[in-house]
Amino acid sequence: NSLGISIPYEFFSKLTKLNWYDILFAIENGFLSYQFAIKYAISEVLNNENLSQTILDLACLSPVGEFQSYLVQQYLNKLVNQISNEKKSETKNKVMYILLYWIFENKECYEDPLKVVEFIYDDFDFPISMVEFVRYMPANQSLLNTADENMEQLYRNWKLFLDNQEY
Repeated sequence: NSLGISIPYEFFSKLTKLNWYDILFAIENGFLSYQFAIKYAISEVLNNENLSQTILDLACLSPVGEFQSYLVQQYLNKLVNQISNEKKSETKNKVMYILLYWIFENKECYEDPLKVVEFIYDDFDFPISMVEFVRYMPANQSLLNTADENMEQLYRNWKLFLDNQEY
């Protein structure tokens, strides 16, 4: 997370079904705060029955304080052991998708959103799935007449990427 982008709980949790490993990965990479894990645990308590004691304990934490970060980390470490390797393998792409969606939806907040895409491309180890909307990558499509038209094409490719993802 070389740009220090932090995504609000409400946005992050509405886009996809999260698991505890997704949350831990996002926290460890600075996309979410420890308070997110507490809010997520609270939503689990409100919406589900038969939860583990670990989730109940996590939901009862106060969302402030240095020691709480340590406790959240300990609870998350317990909870991620219950996530399958198959689900864990999806996490990096899921978090990348949410981050790219956030940037796209809030592009007016960034001086150069496509520059942000370039940083994300680097931070996530140059995924092939992003090539079509990374400005400095060779285009698979023929170049258009003007720089503005080419820029618009990058944004269309970005939107198409977002529309075609399923998590």
